[in-house]
Amino acid sequence: MRRKSQPKDGQSDKARGFTLLEVLLVLTLLAGVGFVLLVKLPVEAENRNLSLASTQLIQELRDVRASALAENTWYEIRFYPSNNTYRIFREGVLEKTIALPEKISFANQPNTVRFSAEGVPIFLGGPILSGSIFLTNGKDTRYVITALITGRVREEIR
Repeated sequence: MRRKSQPKDGQSDKARGFTLLEVLLVLTLLAGVGFVLLVKLPVEAENRNLSLASTQLIQELRDVRASALAENTWYEIRFYPSNNTYRIFREGVLEKTIALPEKISFANQPNTVRFSAEGVPIFLGGPILSGSIFLTNGKDTRYVITALITGRVREEIR
């Protein structure tokens, strides 16, 4: 004859394990959280990619301007909206090619931004007196604005 084991620390035999109701409640909560994340994450990824692209473009513009001043030469950034890339040239010689992240494109930009040896920007092939470069993911737009006289670069989110 088998002997029943004694419950430890004053627990009754019925206090072991989870009820079916508790397991179903936890599974329902996990499914709800999973659904919310499944819907929300792709939108957040698109916004994150747009933010990353605009931050990288701002940094490249600032670096190119600083290099033009430091090296006493001219630099250009040429934009290629057909394949969503831009290229950096030093005195006409290609230095670097940068591709925008997936699903990010140019909405409006000059063909070329040239920084003179004094660090003054010149915008070629775009709207007159426009120092703006627009990046979009189809829903949101980021404006990278370069001041026409000082060359100061900033970002606006609208």
